Amino acid sequence: MEHRARNRQALSYRRWALVVGLAAVLLMLWTGSAWAASATVVRHGPPDQKQIALTFDDNTKSDRGVAILRTLQREKVPASLFLIGSSVKGTPAINTEILKGMKEGLFEVGDHSWSHPALPGLSGSAMASQIGGGTDAFRSVTGARTVPLFRPPYGSTNAQVAAVAGSEGFRYLVLWDIDPRDWAGGSASSIADHVISRAHNGAIVVMHLSAPHTAAAIPMIVSNLRSKGYEFVTVSTMMKGKRPFLDVDTSSATGKAVARMAQEGFMSGYDGNYFGPTDTITRAQVAKVAALVGGLHTPEMENAGLPTFVDVSLLHDSDGNPFAYPFDYVEEAAAAGLIVGSPAPGQGVVFRPTEAITRVQLAQVVARMVRQLKGYGPVDGTASTAFPDVPAYAASDVALVAGLGLMSGYSADRFSPWAGAQRAHVAVVMSRYLDLP
Repeated sequence: MEHRARNRQALSYRRWALVVGLAAVLLMLWTGSAWAASATVVRHGPPDQKQIALTFDDNTKSDRGVAILRTLQREKVPASLFLIGSSVKGTPAINTEILKGMKEGLFEVGDHSWSHPALPGLSGSAMASQIGGGTDAFRSVTGARTVPLFRPPYGSTNAQVAAVAGSEGFRYLVLWDIDPRDWAGGSASSIADHVISRAHNGAIVVMHLSAPHTAAAIPMIVSNLRSKGYEFVTVSTMMKGKRPFLDVDTSSATGKAVARMAQEGFMSGYDGNYFGPTDTITRAQVAKVAALVGGLHTPEMENAGLPTFVDVSLLHDSDGNPFAYPFDYVEEAAAAGLIVGSPAPGQGVVFRPTEAITRVQLAQVVARMVRQLKGYGPVDGTASTAFPDVPAYAASDVALVAGLGLMSGYSADRFSPWAGAQRAHVAVVMSRYLDLP
């Protein structure tokens, strides 16, 4: 347990950084919601959609888990997988199949605790050391994204469990309303009959990657329910409904900006369900957004033989076709004077495309857009919109974007120039830019 605690301390750094001190304030400011609220308990989805979510717990037996995951992929069935953290490293074959399904857009990974204890009997600190253990471990081993869905072991929960799950960054505590008890070893036909006979709009079915006959039951379930018009979806898709993203409150100003940027094709989510509003955004990603918002992108590949930056090269797919991102967008933004690089001794000019962009760097990009594309004149860096913590070389840029209401500081004398810009932050700033005359 001591080893687990040390691992969780390292793996949970980002989540805790979002819920303490200033970071929590910024999170509420930019997303319009407080992630530290209790997780919402769900047992089923909305009844007005003919959808069913198949969910699977307990990644403890590789052979059975792999068979189930391959069956789901073969049948093209989306599924929500809730993983136990202590089993992740020991089941690499399961992890590999999950990654394949994620690449196909079928699977999402939620949390099922670190070691599967009954949580209501634990102290708050012990709960916190358990909740998030599955998703932390999967991200650590695979580098893949997980979703803010938590399923308590045994479905055992109470108000404290939901509160701790919320403080750990989980939006939903996912239970179920159909349980064929596949873990008990029943036949494939009995498992399928149980699910089929109880199917309804918005049903959430719980099954297990460790169960012996579930792989054989899945084709029967899928064939029957599809013939009745049911659509299989992940829990995230079911809970999102008609919203653009599950993790964005579209009733807030920030959420409206995110929705606008997505609808107009200037920004996108990680998938159809999650935007990642509080995630940082890279310099290359901002260059792409700037090129799209500024109307600079064309089908032609710019400067393919003579790149502006030595660290941004033209990439190709397996058939030799060029990818527009990041090269073409970076070249378009550079040609318009929206982005610049820096000299690297003995290398040339570098852009550092994968670095997270800072607030002051974002301000500079947006200020150049305002001047180069909108035709606004210079602003004196000593104006009332200047901030003492902004470096002199960027003072006029920050003064311009602040004076136009595109960006603001956290107080009258603090802009926090070196803080990372967040994805929702960029959406808000670019949406405001679009509204400039």
